[in-house]
Amino acid sequence: MNRTLNRIVSLALVGLALAVASSAALGVGKVLYVTHEPGQWHKYTPQLTIFKDEIATRAGWDLTVMTGSYDGLVEKLKDRNFGKGYDAIVYNFCLAHSEDLDAAFNVMRQTRVHGIPAMLIHCSMHSWWPSYKSGEEGALGEDYKGKVKADPKLVAKWKEANPKKRFPAWGDFTGVASINHGKKLPITLRKQGDHPATKDLKEGYTTPNTELYNNQYVLRRVVPILVGGQEGMKDAVVMWTCKQGKSQVMGLSLGHGAVGDGPDEWETPEFQGLVINGVNYLIENPTAD
Repeated sequence: MNRTLNRIVSLALVGLALAVASSAALGVGKVLYVTHEPGQWHKYTPQLTIFKDEIATRAGWDLTVMTGSYDGLVEKLKDRNFGKGYDAIVYNFCLAHSEDLDAAFNVMRQTRVHGIPAMLIHCSMHSWWPSYKSGEEGALGEDYKGKVKADPKLVAKWKEANPKKRFPAWGDFTGVASINHGKKLPITLRKQGDHPATKDLKEGYTTPNTELYNNQYVLRRVVPILVGGQEGMKDAVVMWTCKQGKSQVMGLSLGHGAVGDGPDEWETPEFQGLVINGVNYLIENPTAD
């Protein structure tokens, strides 16, 4: 009787170990998806549905969603540990005019300090503009050697309240800073070497109508994955990785996605494949090479 019971327990443990190994091999992990609804310039509610029902389901992730109103999300992002316990965080929001740098700093903390890799989709790049775009050169002082144009009043306010903390310039976190985009037209993509995130994408693939984000500046440590070309716009890096503290970010500036208004990239297997393979890469490689 005891031998039979022990054998059953042993087989169960072996089965559990194989299931865990199989899950790891498939890139299954705990993923946090961060957005706000309904969205003024982007249809975040239908995008959330696609992410839950198609992307995350197809990938097999253990998914948690953080959402709410614009202001409600900003408040949630101030929780010092909102990302703890997750293998990757996917941000899909548009906080362009937010001046709440405590929220921006805390988003950066999840990756730089807690070591949680992050994927930034589309307008996530166009967030906290006053911290890097709509300001002045030199606002961060003589010791800063980058290309940020921050609001001097915002910088002074931050330094007074946080004298020992690094100013949270959003463009220096995303790695590729962007301040505008082209018309809604197809983008032709070119792979930059071999990367697991683009393994299922055919070379020269052309997207449905969408926006090509420009490259205002690119950090030296950025590793381009995809470059896009669009009529009337200079070619731009549209997918990349960038080391940030203990971990790394992956940017994907595709994904404007007016779901329901005709052919849309969020509904294509190519876009979904980039998200799935990109997040799985981050889960398997939480630190940059």
